[in-house]
Amino acid sequence: MQKFKAFTLIELLIGMIISSIVITFCYMSYTMISKQYMNYKLIKEELVDALQFNSILNNDIEKANSIHFNENKLIIVTEFNEILEYNFVERYILRNSDAVVDTFNLMPVNVAPNFVLNDGDAENKLLVSFSFDAEVLGELEHFEFHKTYDAVTMVNADFRNLHNN
Repeated sequence: MQKFKAFTLIELLIGMIISSIVITFCYMSYTMISKQYMNYKLIKEELVDALQFNSILNNDIEKANSIHFNENKLIIVTEFNEILEYNFVERYILRNSDAVVDTFNLMPVNVAPNFVLNDGDAENKLLVSFSFDAEVLGELEHFEFHKTYDAVTMVNADFRNLHNN
């Protein structure tokens, strides 16, 4: 009878145990890396949303002819008489321009508008600065925006305010 060279049952079991340990480590590593990636993705989305909002509002304010604030609504009139509205709702901020509505997942608190003139009705007052706080990445961040008007706009606003009173 001829003897064949082969693995014994114990050698096969040890090989299976070692391979199952390697497969377990690979699966655990994949799971951990996948969770870290998802966490990174959520953090990135929240940060990008806040940065995009900051950039878009700064750009809109810079190009604005006049800015008004009334009842948690920032109204921006551009040089082409286009009206942009920012609605500061409890759980998000909406930006309306013509047929496009953008939603920013920021929860605004402590909304503080500052006007050129402090007398008269709020609807006709020009806004010079605007600030609010919002939670970004678990921390309360302060957003602040400023507008500098030319002399003609300031005189016209003062004249309108005197005329309305």
